[in-house]
Amino acid sequence: MLLSMSKTAVLTAVAALVIYACGYRFADTGGFPPGVNFIFVQLFENRTSEVGIESVFTDELINEFTSRGNAAALRESAERSDAVLTGTIKQVDIVNISKISEMIVSERRVIVTVDASLVSPGGKTLWRINGVSGTSTYAVDQDFYEITEGNKRTAIGVAAGKISEMLYNSLIEDF
Repeated sequence: MLLSMSKTAVLTAVAALVIYACGYRFADTGGFPPGVNFIFVQLFENRTSEVGIESVFTDELINEFTSRGNAAALRESAERSDAVLTGTIKQVDIVNISKISEMIVSERRVIVTVDASLVSPGGKTLWRINGVSGTSTYAVDQDFYEITEGNKRTAIGVAAGKISEMLYNSLIEDF
């Protein structure tokens, strides 16, 4: 019995060393760059023809901080923060993915591409990621344009949520 317990303890210790040596860590165990405790999320810049989506992306990123328990790190102004997180919505592509007939589309995919960076008050770039893309599909209503547009807005919100998760993960994992 004593021999069995010592084997278990040795195996557990070896497994822990292997995991540690491989650099494994649990999600959300990273942090911000050294010296950065408080971040201001600036309104995203929108370089697309989709009006108003900059607010959707900014809100989704703030929600990501909040849902991950980092709401206390957010500040309401750049002056009260250690760094500013900026984002640029570079591109929104809409592609047809299914058709009822040759001329009638039933489903589309929205593909959004974003760049983001974390900048110190002195203007030094502390972190940067380019070309982060998120997708979502939406139904096309042949009879009501407003319904299709609402579905597209919802899909853009879903893509914004996916991108915000990727941005947050990348930000904390880099440090």
